[in-house]
Amino acid sequence: MGTGFSEDPVINALHKGIRRGINVTIENNCISSAVVLILSAIDTMAYLAMPETQEDVTRKDFVEWAEKYIRFPGREQLTGLDLYGARCAMLHSFGAQSRLSREGQCRVILWTAPAVPSILSQPHVPGYVLVAVDALRDALFLGMDRFLIDIYKEPLSNRAKLVDKRFNSLVQEMSTADVISSTTQP
Repeated sequence: MGTGFSEDPVINALHKGIRRGINVTIENNCISSAVVLILSAIDTMAYLAMPETQEDVTRKDFVEWAEKYIRFPGREQLTGLDLYGARCAMLHSFGAQSRLSREGQCRVILWTAPAVPSILSQPHVPGYVLVAVDALRDALFLGMDRFLIDIYKEPLSNRAKLVDKRFNSLVQEMSTADVISSTTQP
């Protein structure tokens, strides 16, 4: 039985909310949905990491978080701008091309089921890269873990307190019974 509003927001939002949703979509071969959730999760992590003076996450925040924390095994990597272009394409038009990719500022990402290598680009097809969605999920989850370690290695720091505050503003999963009991208690 959960503890309602007193449940840890890191566990609730990241593990029960974001990670579980991504895993369920991949396990059920809903690849496009998984991509949308993964790219939204990067946005969420960038929100948590953005400077204290900001209220809204920006492209710069997304790109910086992705550059620092999204790492794939092997030499081939995606840039933060590649991921941001994919985010814009998927979230705004449920497509592969974005204004950034059309302007040549990033590659178009084409999504695939598990593959080895997990990222594949071909010199004879410039501007495109094939990426295994499960590998992106794994890179995201490892990046989330590294981010949490970076933030909470000094748990009393102003940065950790700010991230704690932002965690509490994320969507928290709770049962109807928990909501009712927490709103009826004095």
